Amino acid sequence: MSSKGKSAIPDVNGVIQQILQLLKLGRVDDAIAFCQQNINNYPQQLEFKIVLSHAYQQKGLFDEMLAVAQEAYDEASEIDASHFAAAVRYIECAIYCSQVGKAIYLNDKLAKQHSKDATKLAKIAELYLHLGQHQKVTKIHQKTVDLMPNNPIYLYNLAAAKINTGELLDSQKLLKRLIQIAPKDFDAYNMRSGLTTANQEKNHTVELQKLLLQNPNNSKAAITLGFALAKEYEDLGDHQKSWPYLQNANTTRRNNLSYRIENDVDSIKHIMKTINQDTLSQSETSNSKHAPIFIVGLPRSGTTLTDRILSSHIQVSSLGEINALAFALMHCVGEHKGKNQLIEKSVKINFNELAKKYTQATRGYGMTEKYLIDKTPLNFLYLGIIKKAFPSAKIIHVKRHPMDSCYAIYKTLFRMGYPFSYSLGDLASYYISYTKIMQHWEKCFDNAFYELNYEDLVNDTENTAKKLLDYCQLKWTPEVLAMQKNNTPTATASAVQVRQNIYTTSVAKWKNHSKQLQGLKFQLEQAGINCD
Repeated sequence: MSSKGKSAIPDVNGVIQQILQLLKLGRVDDAIAFCQQNINNYPQQLEFKIVLSHAYQQKGLFDEMLAVAQEAYDEASEIDASHFAAAVRYIECAIYCSQVGKAIYLNDKLAKQHSKDATKLAKIAELYLHLGQHQKVTKIHQKTVDLMPNNPIYLYNLAAAKINTGELLDSQKLLKRLIQIAPKDFDAYNMRSGLTTANQEKNHTVELQKLLLQNPNNSKAAITLGFALAKEYEDLGDHQKSWPYLQNANTTRRNNLSYRIENDVDSIKHIMKTINQDTLSQSETSNSKHAPIFIVGLPRSGTTLTDRILSSHIQVSSLGEINALAFALMHCVGEHKGKNQLIEKSVKINFNELAKKYTQATRGYGMTEKYLIDKTPLNFLYLGIIKKAFPSAKIIHVKRHPMDSCYAIYKTLFRMGYPFSYSLGDLASYYISYTKIMQHWEKCFDNAFYELNYEDLVNDTENTAKKLLDYCQLKWTPEVLAMQKNNTPTATASAVQVRQNIYTTSVAKWKNHSKQLQGLKFQLEQAGINCD
């Protein structure tokens, strides 16, 4: 029997599940109150502070989120200097609050404390990936494989990490080993197909077809093996065989998602309605002198190629695809209820504060070059915000032929994001919305951005690159044309292609499937988009 005035220790996991259910239902205030009650009653149970930080994050209260995560971390350190859950959560919150340098320092510390625990090292590698520390990602994943050599997940993670760092032969060897150990790891086959160009002497089509037939009701097999077969048959020039696999893989992937294209279309409409010349003129532009380079556009439009050319300049380095702008914006907006309110409040924030947070985050990655590239394609949604926060920013919009652009997206199985890419109807709707918002930004600002055509870049690389550097106020250097020698890691769907010389074979590739893409073309043209 417990003594009077003291509460019995609760079923912590059970209570945590109740709180998480409240968050899932959107009852954030109730979840916060329940957390605080349990923290008061059971202060030694750090799990309640950790989950409270999640509740604050969902409400948009980033300062409170970071403060309670730090409390849990500090208290955990007094009990157990290597308390893993508290450390991980504090690192996550530091990232969300633009404290990237601190997050890297804390993750380095965590990696030393748990150097013999493969499970924890895998999580540490995931954090390093979010922090853009690709060499460290590879190093940590190598440790997990050293500790557990036959673990399929760790082998796959290491193979993926080595693609990002350009160690393609090592990745191929790892995937071969992985497939031998786990012949039903379908992701491994898809990654393997993406590493090389199939030819008549060397391809995996027979093996992949056999595997697909052996797993007729497996949606994961239909998706990953389907994309792999479509890619290899396209390499072989057999477009008639390629398309059915591609279409089925996309349809299966789309059916597994709860995504609604209408939500994205409505959000883009709300951005255009809310962030316009009138509302922008009512807010004070930042006095920041910081001049980041933003490369925007749709995925698979040439943004990575553009990034590699620019980052081959001695004064420039690339941060890759990062969430620094989105996190800094949410931090500045603060408490909000849903996406629409976030958009509405974003135009009223302190843009000096946004610039400060974003600059703190990007400089925290540890790069010392004068100019840093943020190559997050969907930053085109934030161009109004970017122009207010960074008047001196260079914004490069990479544009590709509409049909090539959509086809390139449709034939890519993304690791995450871009849920509009698995249906031709969704793709057309998103492309139309993207076109409209880019036209909107042009109306809002004079010289809103520099438009770079992918076709010009691959067909007349030197002249196009010279114009690009001139826009960025960078002195011409021929080294930018040797971008295949650029050893900077990249974690995009183009990670393999950018290690090669510039090629033109992707231009007009959609025409190999012009019949199947006719509906997409009609939908774009009905919206006034020129597809000739």
